[in-house]
Amino acid sequence: MQWGYLADAAQRRHEENAARKGRGLKIDKDHALARHIEHKIKTEKWSPAAVIGELCQRGWSYDVRICVKTLYNYIDQQLFLELTNDDLLYKKNRDKQTENSRRGAAWNNRDGKSIDERPEPVNRREEFGHWEIDLVVGRKGTKPVILTLVERQTRKSLYVLIKNKSQKEVLQALRRLQRRVKGDFTHVFKSITADNGSEFLDGEGMKRAAKCGEVYYAHPYSSWERGSNENGNRMMRRFLPKGTDFSKLKPKELQRIEDWVNNYPRKIFGYKSANDMYAAMI
Repeated sequence: MQWGYLADAAQRRHEENAARKGRGLKIDKDHALARHIEHKIKTEKWSPAAVIGELCQRGWSYDVRICVKTLYNYIDQQLFLELTNDDLLYKKNRDKQTENSRRGAAWNNRDGKSIDERPEPVNRREEFGHWEIDLVVGRKGTKPVILTLVERQTRKSLYVLIKNKSQKEVLQALRRLQRRVKGDFTHVFKSITADNGSEFLDGEGMKRAAKCGEVYYAHPYSSWERGSNENGNRMMRRFLPKGTDFSKLKPKELQRIEDWVNNYPRKIFGYKSANDMYAAMI
């Protein structure tokens, strides 16, 4: 695709907006920056905040500097020919659940510990090596699913394509991860937090497979208790939307998505990536 920032239509929008504001627009003076922004958001599926944050973190190499708020304003004003609000993956003011909205369902898994027993340093993400686990399902009627693990402190993600939603497949996937993880596996995996899905109810088996100290279980209907998992799964869904047939997914493509998620600039880390943070802990 040829980026059309210099096209007549875009230029007319610049002039119209500049006239309304009574002054020139910064982005109009740096077409290379505009093309960079369009490419990162449309092709690489970055958010506006990630684009600006990464430029600041790695060293700004363009003549014009703008902030995140200004970039959102430029997109709202349709100053880019190839970029609109439809290209933004998330709404800026997404509704969030809070602890006050929890459903009062009891934890009833006997083969593990409740999340209520998880130590406070783990809850506060002060200690490395504590993971959240989940399964992402594909098209209705198909069996393959993706097992996802997210390390709570660094947000490092690991993805494994498995045959079905069974305890056997989950345990085999955890064993396979030992060949991928760098460093002392017992240091990397200290605990796992899961939901109460039947595929995760073999807590003792999961501890043996992952060589971790404990498996904790969230309260039913409380997905926010595994917020790192939920956020990581949303990032994955940029490439594998609901309804995707995972039986056609190649391991190399899943690895590419995992690499994208782990290299994505995170605002919470000053726009360093999960890989940057994870490497510092190994």
